[in-house]
Amino acid sequence: MSKTKLERKNDYLNQYSKIANIIEARRKELGLSLKDLEERTGLCMPAISRLMSVTNRPRLDTLYKVLDALDLELKIERKEKIPPIPNSKVFISNNTNLYNVWVKKGSNIDLLKVKAKTKYEVRQIIQETNPDWEICTIELITKGK
Repeated sequence: MSKTKLERKNDYLNQYSKIANIIEARRKELGLSLKDLEERTGLCMPAISRLMSVTNRPRLDTLYKVLDALDLELKIERKEKIPPIPNSKVFISNNTNLYNVWVKKGSNIDLLKVKAKTKYEVRQIIQETNPDWEICTIELITKGK
């Protein structure tokens, strides 16, 4: 079944908000102001503001200039049909959900797949197993029944 125009727009906003959150987290990690980012990229402030605003579609060259200034890279990978969860310590039940969790590990931001009942439980799992990791974003992928 194909998605409606509104569903496609919401998918875009969800995907891009992840990118904007990672960019913002990295900028803060480096202690850079928006003015500093403007100087590093050679972009004007309105272009940077549009990039950080989730409702606007950024130009690809603008995105790459900001990523380069923050020492980040964009990777495109094929989606997995059934995402593997390495070394998972979560018990699976009928009402377990699957979450994407973006975590900051030192200077890297990585994506984890976590099975848990709630976002609160996801936070507990990450904090208990890796207390030095910072959680950037938690996104529900599939809801258990």
